[in-house]
Amino acid sequence: MYMTTVALAATEGAPQRRLDSNLVVDLLWALAAPELGIQHLRVVTGPGRIRLVVFSVAADARSGALAGKSLCENAIRSAPQLRGWYVEPGAADRPVARSD
Repeated sequence: MYMTTVALAATEGAPQRRLDSNLVVDLLWALAAPELGIQHLRVVTGPGRIRLVVFSVAADARSGALAGKSLCENAIRSAPQLRGWYVEPGAADRPVARSD
């Protein structure tokens, strides 16, 4: 299992700059395709920021990082609550750890 961090940020024009962490978790799980291998999500929100820790079953660290980033990008495209948000550059390019 791989752990990856992903950070989202709101643009100045984002309609909603503060979101409830439970809402974000629900949005992400609704979009988490089984093939991403996501097992657990931890979300912390603040004004204009969302920080996620994504635990996934993946073939390697890079695949785990891409799963987390892909989930977030899909949520931004799909969820009206995330209109005006973006994945911070490089946020998911650094897998944090592997736990067996």
